[in-house]
Amino acid sequence: MTTRMKALGPVTDQGNAEQLMTTGEVAVWLQVAPKTLRNWRSAGIGPMALKLNGAVRYQRAAVEAWVADTSKAAG
Repeated sequence: MTTRMKALGPVTDQGNAEQLMTTGEVAVWLQVAPKTLRNWRSAGIGPMALKLNGAVRYQRAAVEAWVADTSKAAG
């Protein structure tokens, strides 16, 4: 599996419609520490996460929606 970066984060060559991302991948994309993302998840203020057999994953579309909903123009 080859991973390359695009404007909105990592994309795989597998063409998955619902790409699942790790905490580390989302943290890099959002430019925050993984610990910050875990704190947000614990406080219920970060993007919605899934737990699959104990592994935390994020749906790319859910992270994009969270960014759009929580973003506001600087100024």
